[in-house]
Amino acid sequence: MADVPRAVLSEQFQERMKARRLRSAVFLTFQFDSGFFEQEVLPVFIDVPLSHAAIMRVVHLEDALRTLPGHIAVYYDANGLVSSDAGSAKLDIRRIPVQHRPGVFHPKNVFLLVEADEPDDDGHRAQALIAASLSANLTRTGWWENVEACHLEEIEDGDKTRLKEDLASFLEGLRRRAPAEAGHLALREILTFLRRAETRLQKSSSGQLHPHFYAGPEPVIDFLDRTAGDLLHNTYLEIISPYFDDAAECRPLQALIERFQPKEVRVFLPRSSAGHALCRRELYHAVRALREVSWGHLSRDIVQLGRSDDAGERFVHAKVYRFFTQTPKREVYFLGSANLTAPGHQGQNLETGFLVEVIPPRRPDFWLTIDKRTPSEFEVHTEGEDAAKSGGTRLNLRYHWDRAAAEAFWDARTPSPELRIETRNIELGRFSSLPPRTWTVLSPELTERIGELLKETSLFLVHGDGEAPAMLLVQEEGMAAKPSLFLQLSAADILRYWALLTPAQRTAFLDTRAPELALAGPGADLVARSRIALEEETFFDRFAGFFHSFACMERATREALAAGREREVDYRLFGQKYDSLGNLLNRVTSDDDRSTDVDRYVIILCARQLCLEIKRDHPDYWSGHAGAARALEQRLGELSVIRQRLAEQNAAELPAFLDWFERRFMQRAAPLKDAEA
Repeated sequence: MADVPRAVLSEQFQERMKARRLRSAVFLTFQFDSGFFEQEVLPVFIDVPLSHAAIMRVVHLEDALRTLPGHIAVYYDANGLVSSDAGSAKLDIRRIPVQHRPGVFHPKNVFLLVEADEPDDDGHRAQALIAASLSANLTRTGWWENVEACHLEEIEDGDKTRLKEDLASFLEGLRRRAPAEAGHLALREILTFLRRAETRLQKSSSGQLHPHFYAGPEPVIDFLDRTAGDLLHNTYLEIISPYFDDAAECRPLQALIERFQPKEVRVFLPRSSAGHALCRRELYHAVRALREVSWGHLSRDIVQLGRSDDAGERFVHAKVYRFFTQTPKREVYFLGSANLTAPGHQGQNLETGFLVEVIPPRRPDFWLTIDKRTPSEFEVHTEGEDAAKSGGTRLNLRYHWDRAAAEAFWDARTPSPELRIETRNIELGRFSSLPPRTWTVLSPELTERIGELLKETSLFLVHGDGEAPAMLLVQEEGMAAKPSLFLQLSAADILRYWALLTPAQRTAFLDTRAPELALAGPGADLVARSRIALEEETFFDRFAGFFHSFACMERATREALAAGREREVDYRLFGQKYDSLGNLLNRVTSDDDRSTDVDRYVIILCARQLCLEIKRDHPDYWSGHAGAARALEQRLGELSVIRQRLAEQNAAELPAFLDWFERRFMQRAAPLKDAEA
């Protein structure tokens, strides 16, 4: 038996991303655990210091996503939502459900648009697209527990590649499939990159097959024959697939044998922990009766959970079709999401995969050992059953934090039945009937209830769309305006936070100020509970600290605008996060703030000066956010009460002094050399 190539999935991605940073990403999955994805999968691709405490990790990731040059989106099957202890979605990530009929939306892909950490001499950052096809869903079992398979391809800027047309066509189709007018910003950026690549027309060069991407609806067998038929005939074939049809025979296997006439075939036999075969008895015997076909198993060292003799075995969820010859040495893989089932092979499901040829270092042999143990029991186990358990709905809900508006979308050709939505045993509202494929604005009362509960969870239950309640993941827009859930900083702490220089410093600072609630979840025992000791009077508590912090804020804002990272500026100026300008104004005027009226007055003047500078130098940005800018300016105007309180302390002299002081304060001092000139 040949050695099976193996690696840790997250480490492979991180190795490919060395000396590069993520710009935009698109993830595709059948089953989707949104909380696990944010807590454990996303950090693989974002290289920033993160807290060990699960809740604080979300806070740090929220910070990191603000500075991301592009966007992140997850496309998932509307029937494939999974709920776990990791909770629900909380971050500024586009989450887009896809309805696929008559089968399921089954691809598992990762598309990473990356760019160099450092620009070249011309200020250009070289870009590349890392495209992965895998068998793993965005769930705990997929990324941590199962035996999965993955293949990565990389396209550098301007490359000549056979993959361009296939990938671009698939991603364009994905954009059309999404019913919810989702914007697809991450998808568009990746498509823009692909259009810069050159198309390679040849299937192979120098006798070696170029990588090909499969995305249906063409039957898998026709795709294999069209792209590599000559290489696949009269080879050895082995198949790893965890699921089979609930049928008396395996028609996809029979079709592969008839088309390619392999010398010998081995098929992985999935078993339960009790040793039961996970297929129908009739199918097992039908496969066994085929000429030159055997059931097989992987070696113990691949599937075992631990090193001890009594350790259990991991579930094999990989989907691999391996064609090889020994003379000459040749291996061709088809790897991706397609199970050895009729829906997976005939185009009923939406499946994806890579077909690649590798040059084996030695004479290839079977990975699978012939399984001679005849099962005593059989259990039919299909991936569709898992989807049925998770439930699904044709209802979409969308909430806009920046304008406190909620909308519903019924993704069907006919009006909806009466629907009821709830979360955490709290009924939110009912819909008598929604029009088909139209966004419907919800009532102010229902909108308010949805907004309040979204501060705690984004997973709702829908009653009336099927026999059982169905899970729904609310789509959230304008996330900069969503209040911070776990952390409130004092005014002085916000200013200190603005002045910190590195991500590591900011991470440590937030951990020391996290409330007990934020340090009560998983990983909290790994976080130091000591707090930074501060004197009563510090540099940051008084005026020099105020000026320094606002200078850092202004510099970061200008740099973000110059780099096109407007979302980062949205968070800083108009957001409702723990370190946003608006939150600083709220904290500095709150009853529990220790600032004096003089402190408050100077901070408000600094805020007003910041807004004037950005409005003057970046008028397009300011006018493009007219509503949020107007609200911020109105808020600054309301704080004139603080100036009035100061003036009343000496009505004879202070009003005139404050008028003079404000005029001087708002004027930027010119550099000395400019003043002399």
